[in-house]
Amino acid sequence: MADGDTVKMKLTFWRGTQRPGTVVEVPADEVHRWKGFATQVEDPAPDGSTPDGRPADTAKIDDWRAYAIRHGMDKPTADKATKADLVDFADKARAGAKA
Repeated sequence: MADGDTVKMKLTFWRGTQRPGTVVEVPADEVHRWKGFATQVEDPAPDGSTPDGRPADTAKIDDWRAYAIRHGMDKPTADKATKADLVDFADKARAGAKA
């Protein structure tokens, strides 16, 4: 197996001292052994968005609108917002989610 043939998986059960939610790297040919104990973590999208779907800073405004709507902004407001407004909304939504 070549270097880098690993898959990131998030634990759904305790494993030794590692608690649920911990991300571990598993050899790709052993993923089947982890089914039921962990779920595969998606890699960032090729467009550069983050794992939570937040668009890259260089993403088009339509991507930012869709993200803002998914996170609570109403469509008419999103349609009128500038990219800077949408990024600001996303930052505030992210900060609120962490609180």
